[in-house]
Amino acid sequence: MENLSLELKNIEMNFGNKELLAVDYLTAYQNDRIGVVGRNGQGKTTLLNLVQGSLAPNSGEVNRLVDFNYFKQIEETSELFISEKLDTALLNRLNVPINMSECLSGGEETKLRLARVLSDYQMGLLMDEPTTHLDGKSIRFLIDELKYYYGTLIIVSHDRDFLNQLVTKIWEIEDGSIIEYPGNYSDYVVQKEQKRVETIKASEKVNKEKQRLEQAIEQKRKQAKKMSTVSEKNKNKSIKPDRLSSSKQKDSVQKAVQKTAKALETRVTQLGEVEKIAALKPIRFPSSPAFEMHNRFPIMGQSVTLYAGEKLLLNRVDFQFSLGKKIAITGDNGSGKSTLLQHILTAREGIAVSQKVRVSSYKQMGYKLTDTMPVIDYLMKQTDYPENTVRSVLNHLGFRQTELSKPVCALSGGEATRISLAVVFIRPSNVIILDEPTNFIDIQTIEALEGFIKNYPGTVIFTSHDQYFVKKTADQIWQITDQRLSLVKGLC
Repeated sequence: MENLSLELKNIEMNFGNKELLAVDYLTAYQNDRIGVVGRNGQGKTTLLNLVQGSLAPNSGEVNRLVDFNYFKQIEETSELFISEKLDTALLNRLNVPINMSECLSGGEETKLRLARVLSDYQMGLLMDEPTTHLDGKSIRFLIDELKYYYGTLIIVSHDRDFLNQLVTKIWEIEDGSIIEYPGNYSDYVVQKEQKRVETIKASEKVNKEKQRLEQAIEQKRKQAKKMSTVSEKNKNKSIKPDRLSSSKQKDSVQKAVQKTAKALETRVTQLGEVEKIAALKPIRFPSSPAFEMHNRFPIMGQSVTLYAGEKLLLNRVDFQFSLGKKIAITGDNGSGKSTLLQHILTAREGIAVSQKVRVSSYKQMGYKLTDTMPVIDYLMKQTDYPENTVRSVLNHLGFRQTELSKPVCALSGGEATRISLAVVFIRPSNVIILDEPTNFIDIQTIEALEGFIKNYPGTVIFTSHDQYFVKKTADQIWQITDQRLSLVKGLC
C-alpha cells in the first residue's frame, strides 16, 4: 500500500453564513493523481488553499505528511527570473523567452509559472487550472512531464482531455460535499450517469408505491365515510336490543378502517420526498427569416496578411468559411488566432463579408458587468427571443429561476461570464465569433456551451486550446502553422 500523504478530518469551511466545504474524512496517497471538478464557486480553489496551508479551516484537521508545491490559477510573475532559480532547460523546452519577462503573452506567462513550479520538486503538487492560455503543444508537453511525476498530484481543471490522460481519481465538489470516484474523467461521467439512472429508477419506484398507497388510502376513507353514514342513520332509528351489538360491531369495524387509513398515510410520509431529476431539453434557437443567408461562403479571406508589431503572423492566406458550419481555428500561442478573429470582426483588408451577416461576438475577459437591472430584464433587453427561450438558456448555464431577479452588477466573476455567453447566443445574429470561450468556466458551463453551438442555426467561428471541446463541436478545423492557414478537418 502507498504511503499516506494527506488527511482531511471533520473539515468545515465557511464564508460568512455560507458553508462552502464540509468533509468528514478524505485522504490522498503517494502517486495518487486526483482531478478536482465542480461548478465555479463550489470551493475547488479553497480546497487547494486548505491543503497548501494558506487557508485554515473553521474547524477540523488538515494533516500534511509531505510538502506541497502550488501552481495558482492567478499569480504575479514580476521578478521571477531575478528572485528564483529556474531550470533553463525546462524554459527552453517550454519555449519561454528568457529575457522578455515584462512583455509575456498569457500563454508564455503560464509556461513561465509552470517552469518555476516544476523546477522546485516536492512530493506533493497542487495545480489550479494549469492549462489556461496554453496551446495544444504546451499542454501535451505538460502531460508528458506530469506522467513521470513521482508524488501526490491534485489538479483542478476544466480540460477534460487533460484529466483523462493524467488522473486516476476524481474528487467532485457539490453543495459543500466531496465525493470520490475512481478512474479518469470519462470514467467519472459514466459513473455519474449510472448514479443518475439509478436515482431515476428509485424515484419511479417510490412514486409508484406512493400512488398505490394513496389509492388505498382513498378507498379506506370512502369505506369509513360510508360506514359513518350508515351508523348515523341507525342512531336515528329505533334499534331493537338484539341489533345493538351489531351496531357496535360496525362502529368497531369503522374505527379499524380509519386506523388502517392513518397507517397508510404514515407509510407515505416515511417514503419522504423524492429527489426530482429533470433532464434538460436541448435548446432550440428560433430562426428569423430576416437573418437567413444563401451565400455559400458568408465570410472569405483573400491574400490576408497579418502582423503583430514586426512579427509576421499570416502571409497572404486565402480561406472560405462555409455557411452554417461550426469552425474552429487552432494553432500555437502567438500564432495569430485572436488577431485573425479581430481582423474578421472589423472586416479589414482582404476580408469579404456577406451584406446579410450579423455578428455576435465574445472576447476573453469581456464579462465586467455594471448594470443594476435584474438578470432576466438585462437579457430580455438584448434579444428578440421569447422569454421562455431566454430562461431555458439560463437554466442550461446553471442559473436557478430564483436567481434571475438578482442585479447584474452583483454577479460573481463566474456568473458574469455565463451571462456574457448567454448574451452572445440570444442577440439577433447569424454568425457568432468566440475567442477562447472555455477559459475560466467550469465543465458544466463548457458542456452547455457545446450544446448552444451545436443547436445554433447560424455559423460559429471560434478559437480554443481545449481539444475535447474542439472535437465535440467543430465541423471544420483550420490550423495556423508557419504563417499559413490550412483546413485540417471538414470539407468546404
